[in-house]
Amino acid sequence: MNVRDLMTPEPITVAPETPVAQVIALLVSQGVNGVPVVDASGALLGMVTSGDLIHRLADERLEPHSSLWRESFYRSVFSAAHRDAPDPAEGATAAQVMSRDTVCVAPEDDMVVAARLLIAHGVKSLPVLEAGRLVGMISRMDLLRCLHAHPDCCNPLKKTD
Repeated sequence: MNVRDLMTPEPITVAPETPVAQVIALLVSQGVNGVPVVDASGALLGMVTSGDLIHRLADERLEPHSSLWRESFYRSVFSAAHRDAPDPAEGATAAQVMSRDTVCVAPEDDMVVAARLLIAHGVKSLPVLEAGRLVGMISRMDLLRCLHAHPDCCNPLKKTD
């Protein structure tokens, strides 16, 4: 079965300038873990997930750190490449908090490819791109629905008698 057969077509999206509070409200009201961020032409720019937004609760500036030297070292060494990017805990818009390195699939890809990518990258859903444009989303739940509806089609280890 292909991704196209299982994906959610025309997924909920947000624009890069969407305020974070609106993104949070959308995730909560729709019961989803993430939304694609797209430009006016429908090109995928990134994803805002619950994982990106949880930084607001884990803001390390609120607790005293065990070592000022260690904090300064990590900030200077590891965040040097991202000095222009806002801290996810401080971002005000979808573009400022989104993950940019998004793993995607094509509608023609087999569902096994989607399952392997979901597992390998530890994500809950994947954008589906066709000709560079977002055409759908496929999630772990979409794959489970398929497994539930067709338990024999998805188990390569099933014994045949």
